[in-house]
Amino acid sequence: MIKVAGYSISFFLTMLNNFLLFASMHLLMVPLPLYVERVGGDPSQVGLVMGIFAVAAILARPHVGRLVDRLGGKPSLLLGSLIFTIGPLLYTVSHSVPALLVARFLHGFGISATSTAYIIIIAALAPAGRRGEAIGLSAAAMPVALMTAPAIGASLLKSKGFVTIFVLSAFIAALSLVTAFFITEPQSTDCNDDGGEKSEGAFFQVVRRRGVWVPSVAMGVLSMTYGSIITFLPLFAIKRGIENPGLFFTVYGLTLIAAQVLAGRVSDLVGRFQVIVPAMVLLAFSFPVLAAVHTLPLLLGVAVLYGLGFGGARATLNALMVDRVPAAIRGMAMSIAYGSFDLGIGLGSYLLGWVAQIWGYQVMYGSVGGACLLGVALFAFLARR
Repeated sequence: MIKVAGYSISFFLTMLNNFLLFASMHLLMVPLPLYVERVGGDPSQVGLVMGIFAVAAILARPHVGRLVDRLGGKPSLLLGSLIFTIGPLLYTVSHSVPALLVARFLHGFGISATSTAYIIIIAALAPAGRRGEAIGLSAAAMPVALMTAPAIGASLLKSKGFVTIFVLSAFIAALSLVTAFFITEPQSTDCNDDGGEKSEGAFFQVVRRRGVWVPSVAMGVLSMTYGSIITFLPLFAIKRGIENPGLFFTVYGLTLIAAQVLAGRVSDLVGRFQVIVPAMVLLAFSFPVLAAVHTLPLLLGVAVLYGLGFGGARATLNALMVDRVPAAIRGMAMSIAYGSFDLGIGLGSYLLGWVAQIWGYQVMYGSVGGACLLGVALFAFLARR
């Protein structure tokens, strides 16, 4: 089998699949909130439309976890890629907030299928003793998409309009579907088993494991911050007079790549906890700064801070989850963690939309930083027990 630096071709094909899926999704990051406003949505409805994507993913997570544990990650990856191909096309015929809610809900099933499958396939393909590094490296696929897709979406919006962007998003997702067919997923040989526990066991048997629910809570905190960025930052920046907020995501994506790869490798050497806590503190600090932003250079500085914090914490939490659960229930465990991530985005986007509508974006982003500090304190207490 051909390998590059110890990694198989399937590893890189899986990364390419993930890059295309996120490019398809993030191409809509700037246009979609503006499209909701175009069809008559207010800030709370923008949050609802963006957040319901995550609600759909949450509902699908337990079923996806069982599918991955029984059949492997590839069938779920194929299903998710197919949904991502269909989803953006539904937006082209959605001309009201209720119609967008339906389309966005259906689209959200795709992210549940692909994200759970992705981390399971990557863990199976990781070289021995380099799991943190592999997960950190694989996590670069998403920020590479962020570096380009939001800025392209914002630029195309001015010249081509919403429909062209929706069709392009569907085409990119179709390419991801093609790559998924060529991935070879190995059978897990992981010896991290504690008695042959099966994923067919009750959902609550898995979720009450400390190695599952503690990192999942931290994932929810991270996703709440992420939801505030992807949902409201374009509107916040425009209201502050900053043109092309897509550049924030370009800088954030570059920083995220470096942070995730470095954090994954460092956590292999010094431990997961020693990376997660400082990263989350840095993440919290970025939000008071964001609340005070009025210029593009300062906004891009926040992108660096946020990328370092989010990237270091997210990649290492993924590795921690894989470390602490046996292979037989790993699909279900990761589906729970990502369900928490989805919940943080969905519920956070909706509730923060009301905060923004009542008190403004500055107060909203200040509150996000405070919530993140509480979250890291809770994680530090629980993870050390």
